[in-house]
Order: sequence, then C-alpha cells, then structure tokens
Amino acid sequence: KFMGYTKDTNGNLIIVPDEAEIVQKIFDLYLQGLGTYRIAKELERQGIRTITGNVKCNSGTINKMLKCEKYIGDAMLQKTYTVDFLSKKRVVNDGIVKRYYIKNNHEPIITREQYYQVQEELKRRNNKMRKGTRYSSKYPLSGLIVCGECGSRYTRSIWYRRTGEQTAVWRCKERLKSGIENNAKQGAIS
Repeated sequence: KFMGYTKDTNGNLIIVPDEAEIVQKIFDLYLQGLGTYRIAKELERQGIRTITGNVKCNSGTINKMLKCEKYIGDAMLQKTYTVDFLSKKRVVNDGIVKRYYIKNNHEPIITREQYYQVQEELKRRNNKMRKGTRYSSKYPLSGLIVCGECGSRYTRSIWYRRTGEQTAVWRCKERLKSGIENNAKQGAIS
C-alpha cells in the first residue's frame, strides 16, 4: 500500500485523486528547493496524514516516494524476494534474483519529465553531500562560500550584540571549530 493508488477487484492499480494531489505536491515542493525534512514538516503543518493515518510524516518516506517509479506508471518487479517460504521472510533483492522493469504498467500520477528532474536533483544533492558539503534548502548560501585562507566552507551563525540584537553572519567552519578569535570580525561575512 502506498500513497496515490489503491487496487481494484482484479488487483490493478487505480489512482486515488485526493492522495494523488498530495504526491504531486511532494514532487513540486522538492523541485522548488525544499528538502525531504522540510516537505515532511510542511505536510504536518497542513494536517495531511500519511497513508497509514499518522499525523507525523517521516523524511525517509518522502525520499522513498521521490524515488518510486510507480508514480510514472512503471513497475519494478522483484524488489524483494522470499528467502524462506516457511517463515515467509523477505529481503531486499540486491542482484540475487532477476528484476523486471515494466513500462506503462498503470496510469501515472507524475509526468516522466518531472520524475526525471527529481531524480537528477536527488543525485545533485547527494553528490554535494559526498563532496563534504551538506545540501540545505534553508539558506541559499549554504555550502557555497569557501574560506580564502584554509578552503573550508562557511557556515551560518548568530552573533548577539550587547544591545540584545541578533545578527546572522557566515563564518569559516575551521575558525569556529578551533576557536581562533584574533579579531572578532575576522572570517565573518554578514
């Protein structure tokens, strides 16, 4: 059971319109720059329940939905397989059993173009993480500013003034870690 579809009496997937709108919203929000965590929080804020009826949404579930080929009308068979027919224990198929990919198996919720754009964006954000920078949809400069002295990334922090006023600044990660404070403004951009 997954969001957007149900089965008819013959076992064929058919679209559930209310759930399909939520699926489309998730794909749209991701392409607008929101991360899976922020999408989950947005769904919770709007009072949208999960397919199991929970009020709390999980970012891992959003991530799986974004990768699910069923939303473009395709089906990957044998993603899991039964290792013991007596206990009915199933495991993820990582190449032990042959998989089958069926195109246009059922009516899609998401266009192929939008699905492939999301896959590219997933790869781009994942590659950013592999290079040591974390993707953040919260601040537009996250992971983009590099220190001219040590090559470390800048991170956003808050400075508190004596007047009680707060100012957001970007500071070198290494400078923050090592606590070098030769000059209070050195290594910071506001």
